[in-house]
Amino acid sequence: MRRAPWPHYRGRSIGLATLRPCDCLFTHEGLVASASNRLVPGGHRHDEGRHFPERPYRTHRLRRARDVVESFVTDDAVLVSSGGVVSRGPANAAGGRVASRGGLETSPLDIDLELWRDPSLRPADIAGARQWTTQADVDVSGRNGVVTGSGFSAGFSAKGVTKADTVIAGVRLLRAESGNLASADDLHATVSYETNPTDVVFWYARSDTGYDNARLIDFFSVNAAGWGFRLHTDGKGKLDARLGLAHRFEQYASPSQSSLSAPSADIGLVFSRELGWAVWDTSLNFVPSFLTTGDFYVRHETSLNVLRNAGPLSLRVGVSNDYRSKPLPTQVKTDTAYFLRTTYVWK
Repeated sequence: MRRAPWPHYRGRSIGLATLRPCDCLFTHEGLVASASNRLVPGGHRHDEGRHFPERPYRTHRLRRARDVVESFVTDDAVLVSSGGVVSRGPANAAGGRVASRGGLETSPLDIDLELWRDPSLRPADIAGARQWTTQADVDVSGRNGVVTGSGFSAGFSAKGVTKADTVIAGVRLLRAESGNLASADDLHATVSYETNPTDVVFWYARSDTGYDNARLIDFFSVNAAGWGFRLHTDGKGKLDARLGLAHRFEQYASPSQSSLSAPSADIGLVFSRELGWAVWDTSLNFVPSFLTTGDFYVRHETSLNVLRNAGPLSLRVGVSNDYRSKPLPTQVKTDTAYFLRTTYVWK
């Protein structure tokens, strides 16, 4: 029997989140990891009830099902519980039972057992917690829209993930000028919700609201919901398709121009791929009106996230398009931006 460092454990699987070289885990299949391959002082990430070392140790995402664990022993104090009393002290397991020097009772080595070191990170408490990632960014851009010019945009977004679903909210402010004319002056506030697919099909809801002063739109909104389809997924990325119903509304600056209110379809694609030297992201939303043939709205963005490192900063280069097939008189159909964006991400 060979030895491996003691894991952070709950339920059917074990992740090596916090290791000590003097703690040992005995398995039926051999060595889990060597004491020399320490992952401390690393953080941890919760994912589907399992715990993994967080960056910069992402290459060591090891886990072990409980049925391959024969015994373990810890040198330092840990917290042990089977859903009732919590004991604190060095612990060991053998013969299917777990004992702690901090308590008189033993616990079965089964799916109800919890082992953890940090009192604030009990597995049962954080199992359903939403894990948030936030991002702030600013970019410089060249634009080809109402007029050709250069400008900037600034944005903020937050993404919260649980085992069951994902929530994303964000806001982006854009401003570009050419002489005394505004090439872009708009705001987008977005919110989306989607269930995490267990197979292929999931459902989603999204909202895109704001204004576009350069196009004389005082207020616009697209609200949609429907079904999503995970067409492809692997360790490097995914491809999702979306099909749903939407309502598109636009209120114009000119009092003589009637507002647009149109039930519509919502068709979309979301693509993400790890290329090694960059991450490729593309999103496309197509919203055709049910009321007027040929009246549709398209929003697209493609970018490459480059110059990444272990820190929170990265550089993103890309292109975005905002297209209305039936714009107001004197307005252009397409607003295109080419951007160079600095992003800062934290958790």
